[in-house]
Amino acid sequence: MTTLAGRGARRTARAALVLVLVGVLVVRTAPAASADSRGGLPGDPLNGREVFFQKGCGRCHAIWGEGGGLGPDLGRGGVWHSLLGLAGVLWNHSPGMIEKMRERRIVRATISSAEMADLAAFLYYLDYFDPPGVPSLGEVVFQEKGCVRCHALGGSGGNVGPALDSYKRYASPLFLVNAMWRHGPTMVEKMRAMAIAPPRFAGSDLADLLAYIQKTSWDQTVGKTYMVPGSPARGEQVFVSAGCQKCHAVQGAGGSGGPDLGTRDLRRTVTEIAGRMWNHEPSMWAKARAIGIALPQFSDQELSDLIAYIFFLQYFDPPGNVERGRGVYLQKGCIVCHSAAPESGRPVAPDLVRSGVVASPLGLSAAMWNHAPVMEGQIRELGLPWPRFVENEIRDLVAYLRTKDAEARSSPAR
Repeated sequence: MTTLAGRGARRTARAALVLVLVGVLVVRTAPAASADSRGGLPGDPLNGREVFFQKGCGRCHAIWGEGGGLGPDLGRGGVWHSLLGLAGVLWNHSPGMIEKMRERRIVRATISSAEMADLAAFLYYLDYFDPPGVPSLGEVVFQEKGCVRCHALGGSGGNVGPALDSYKRYASPLFLVNAMWRHGPTMVEKMRAMAIAPPRFAGSDLADLLAYIQKTSWDQTVGKTYMVPGSPARGEQVFVSAGCQKCHAVQGAGGSGGPDLGTRDLRRTVTEIAGRMWNHEPSMWAKARAIGIALPQFSDQELSDLIAYIFFLQYFDPPGNVERGRGVYLQKGCIVCHSAAPESGRPVAPDLVRSGVVASPLGLSAAMWNHAPVMEGQIRELGLPWPRFVENEIRDLVAYLRTKDAEARSSPAR
């Protein structure tokens, strides 16, 4: 059980860890691709950090206590909004933000779709990294999971497998996970022969284990080897090239041998996702043998990219309900401004069906942000309440608008 001291250490470490994204991460490979035309994959988190400060977000919002205090601290409690949920949150809070910015004469900056993609990546990456683990908890993991029976550390332990001292140099638990993944079948066979249950990891187990290794190791190597943050776009390519889609679907597209990764609740940090991946390796190995395929092997960067892709699947929105979306369009008053006005015979605001903004969740977020001040003035003139979206309403609304757009495009009259 995590002690109060352990939880306090994690909070302190998490607050310090934000420096990785706020300014000190300089080790990078090729930049992550920005969102595609569908807005499926968020952009580059490091570019998103620049957007956050250049657009003035930091004047009102803090990240783990660093920044303004007019709005909520975006680093506390996680950013568990889906991509369309992000659009809804920005919209719902627009009146209050507009009023506060006017009072303080803050210029409201516009944000492009590409910038919104990078900004979303920055906010979501705040929960991507794990805070450093707690060595005392890692010692418990090392003993109770049976690692000590096969592996030596600091001169003590078994000799069935290699000593773990050399892992002191690694800054990410993903290095541990990848080594375990590569040797998984051999490890499982030896553990079964020794009547040891294969270890299962949850929560901060792997981060704590690495912290214990770093504290106890006899390795004298100076410096750290860092795992570059994964690219979701490259990870999608790894997912396909490694054959993961043969067993796993993503929102219905792919195999059925394993769970659909697009419909599972994967609200976990990167290390927790890696731990679950290891937990299921024995069953995946058995299924791979049954269908005659080799269990895929990954380089360290490929594993980082793959897990980044899986991490971001939790932010994808499943298809909305078209009929419910039609109800939202009518009940929220969208039809009042986004259709022909009786007095002029022309729309007060753009036709949402033909505007194209609903094609991309991040494009929609940018459009709603950019046009909120104008819409706020028009809504006030019409004496209407500011429409607010709850739960899946904006997802259903987008499904309805996309359906109407498809109908309009296929119409012979068009």
